[in-house]
Amino acid sequence: MTYRTGAIKGSLALALVLYILGHSPGAPAAGAPAEGAPAAAEEERPRGKTSISVAVDLVTLQVLVTDNKGNVLTGLKPENFNIYEDKVKQEILHFSAVDANLTVVLLVEYSKKVNNFIDEVWDAMDYFARSLRPGDWVAVMGYDMHTTIVSDFTQDRQKIHDALRQFNYTTWDESNLSDAVIEVLDRTEEIEGKVAVVLVSTGLDTFSRHTYDDALKKCRQANASIYAIGLGQWYRAYADARGWISQSANLDYLMGDNRLRSFADLTGGQSYFPRFNTELPAIFNNISLLLRSQYSIAYASSNTKKDGKFRKIQVEVQADLKDAKGKPVKLKVHTRKGYTAKEM
Repeated sequence: MTYRTGAIKGSLALALVLYILGHSPGAPAAGAPAEGAPAAAEEERPRGKTSISVAVDLVTLQVLVTDNKGNVLTGLKPENFNIYEDKVKQEILHFSAVDANLTVVLLVEYSKKVNNFIDEVWDAMDYFARSLRPGDWVAVMGYDMHTTIVSDFTQDRQKIHDALRQFNYTTWDESNLSDAVIEVLDRTEEIEGKVAVVLVSTGLDTFSRHTYDDALKKCRQANASIYAIGLGQWYRAYADARGWISQSANLDYLMGDNRLRSFADLTGGQSYFPRFNTELPAIFNNISLLLRSQYSIAYASSNTKKDGKFRKIQVEVQADLKDAKGKPVKLKVHTRKGYTAKEM
C-alpha cells in the first residue's frame, strides 16, 4: 500500500481500532526475526497494486461450501468440483484445503454518519482480533469523504498502533462507500492466497465519484471476499418506532443494507446485520471459521485471448450427502463471480 499524506480524521475509528489492538493477542509473528536481527518480514508482506489485473493464464479461486443451513462442508476432494468459465469446463491444476494464514483488510467507515453506531462493534472487533493468528497479515483503512490507508499490511501490532495515533476527530458528513470499496479491491487485486475485507459500515454512500454500478463491476472481478457488518440496526429500529426517522431516511438505510449485501454476495463473502450486541461475537467467530475453511482452487483458462472482457465463473460441487431423512443435502458455493481478462 501507499500512504496518503495529511491528517487522518476519525476519533471514533481510532477508539474502535485501539480497542481491538488493546485486546488482541500480543504473541510474536511466527518466524519473526529476533531482536537486533535484520527486519526481513516487511519485505515479505502481501503486495498488490502500488504495494496493496489477474494474469488470465492462471485463475485462483477461494471457494467456500456450505449446506442450506450455513454449515461449512470440509473434506472435499478435487473430483467433487467442476469449474466452468463462460460455460466451458476447465481443468483444475491446483487444489488445496490447507488452513492457511489470512490476509485481512479492516475497512472502517469513520464519517459523522457512524457517531451513533460505532460502539456497537467494539466488543465484536475484540472477538475478531482474538481470532487472528500471529501469522495473519492485517491492514487498516478508513473512509469518509476520502479513503485513507491507516496501516499497511503488517503482523506487528505496534506498527498498527502507531499509525492509528494519526486519527484525531471526524470532519466530514460524507461517506464515499463506492470509492472506498473500489480502492481496497484494487489494492488487493494481485495478492495471492486467502484475502478478505472486513467492511464495517452503514452502507450509506453520499458523495462517491464512482457509481454504485462501478463498485458492483469491481466486486464481480475481485480477488478478495467482502464480509460486511451493517451498523445501526438497533438504533434504526428504536428511532423508527418513535418517529425520529423520516421515510426517505429509512429508505436510504435500506438501500445501504442492499449495497452491503451485494458487495458481499458478488465477492463470495457474507453480510451481517446484527440488531443486538449479543449477536456480534458469534458473527465474528463465524467470519473467522468461514475464512479458514475455504478451498483454494486454480485452473488455467482455456480461453487464451487477451481481450479485456469479463469472464463468468461457475463452480459446481457434487457430493453424495444425505440428511437425517435420507434426502440429498443441497450445497451452496461461495466464491467470486468472475474476472476480467487482461488486454494486449
